[in-house]
Amino acid sequence: MTEALCIDTSVMMKYLCPDEQTSEAIALIANALTQQTRLVAPCFAWVEVGSVLRKKVRVKLLTSTEADQLYTAYISLPIDYIDTETLRLNAWQLAEQHGMPTLYDAVFLACAKAESANFWTADDAMLNLFSPRPAYVYRLGD
Repeated sequence: MTEALCIDTSVMMKYLCPDEQTSEAIALIANALTQQTRLVAPCFAWVEVGSVLRKKVRVKLLTSTEADQLYTAYISLPIDYIDTETLRLNAWQLAEQHGMPTLYDAVFLACAKAESANFWTADDAMLNLFSPRPAYVYRLGD
């Protein structure tokens, strides 16, 4: 599963936001863009990223102008947003299989699986649910 990447919101924020940026996230996404690797995400991923940016404005970690610029940068990324009935069903099954409390993370997993993509996350709480971790799931920084 190396022809595409599914980037979790936790990693995307470490790419976009100055207060969270990490060299690993920047390198991962910059390399994907340079190599023209297909980026995929669930259809609601833009909402999650936008919501995090709005929260950062609310708690004064970003100005409104900074958030606008980061959101514009995000929506300009060449991401294929995925939404199918099969994806929805598989997300439910993955959430059940791994004991996930919400569907948000499970939809990212299902998206990666459906699109034969590697899934990258910085969400340790989610990673701790896996035993064993699926082969297509990677932790940023490992």
